[in-house]
Amino acid sequence: MRVEKKYFGALESGEKIYLYTLKNSQLEVEIINYGGTIRKILTPDKEGKFENVVIGCETLYDYESSKRYFGSITGRVAGRIKNGELLIKNKLYQLEKNSGNNNLHGGNDSLYKKVWQAETLETSEELKLILTYTSPHLENGFPGKVDFKVEYTVKENSLIIDYLGIPDRETYISLTNHAAFNLSGDYKRDINDQKIFLDADHFLEVNNETLPIAVKSLNGTVMDLRKEVYFKNFLSSEDAQIKIVNGGIDHGFILAKRQGTECICRDEVSGRKLSVITDQPVIVFYTGNYLDKVGRLIGGVAGLKHLGFCLETQDYPDIFNTMPEKVRLYSPESPYYQTTTLKFEN
Repeated sequence: MRVEKKYFGALESGEKIYLYTLKNSQLEVEIINYGGTIRKILTPDKEGKFENVVIGCETLYDYESSKRYFGSITGRVAGRIKNGELLIKNKLYQLEKNSGNNNLHGGNDSLYKKVWQAETLETSEELKLILTYTSPHLENGFPGKVDFKVEYTVKENSLIIDYLGIPDRETYISLTNHAAFNLSGDYKRDINDQKIFLDADHFLEVNNETLPIAVKSLNGTVMDLRKEVYFKNFLSSEDAQIKIVNGGIDHGFILAKRQGTECICRDEVSGRKLSVITDQPVIVFYTGNYLDKVGRLIGGVAGLKHLGFCLETQDYPDIFNTMPEKVRLYSPESPYYQTTTLKFEN
């Protein structure tokens, strides 16, 4: 078990960025302190061969010049906010409209574009990368100065992500990590022949701006993932909700909290299995419907539609407009916290 640190490159500003590798006998995770971005997760297949199972970019320039969120800490508020309007305590805060008429993932210069301070911790049982960043009041339009801390912990065959946000006044926060997975390893195949189980009875229907507009039952729909199904079963569907997001899924699933494990994905060819456990109420499941627009990835692999999938654990999307009764504001006395565990098996 060890943590390694090496120089990854310099931003246009001249700031140096470092790559941290957390490695034990079962898992190897690469993270850069630019955006707290997971660049690689290497896990063994059924033959014991370690390969990368997340989508990442080759160089720092690729990350800095891109508006993609691959593997990054995403927020202050993950997902879309209608009209970029955040109303807190009867005060309206106008956010950047970086996705049509809406705010997406906090804006173009949000947490995924920030340089995080990093420290590491090694024990006999686990490896930690501890990232911190202070977001000033009204950064990207959001109220409150917030001291953020995100801990990545590698323990046995799991990557645990703990998020903490301590604001100096009442504000709203909803973070996630935007890793895109492909369990075939090193992008050998798209995700069509991989499988997913998702413990949810309801999903959030979206409009043509991918804004959530209604809570819908999964009963009788192609979105029903309560029994493990192949991705290709819904990716090829003519269902209106599949077509509206460019042929796939980009929807919030409201977790039923029955199983202890909220989501299981597997690739039968490689034998890899990913399980997700979270304290969040929603997983936004995205099937890489625009990954053909991203250019070259690690190893020079070309981006392809449906090359990866995201499981974004977070609060209810566009919560102020969809279900304001569930809004929780955070304060110095009541900080923001969430935890998500990604468990890899073969």
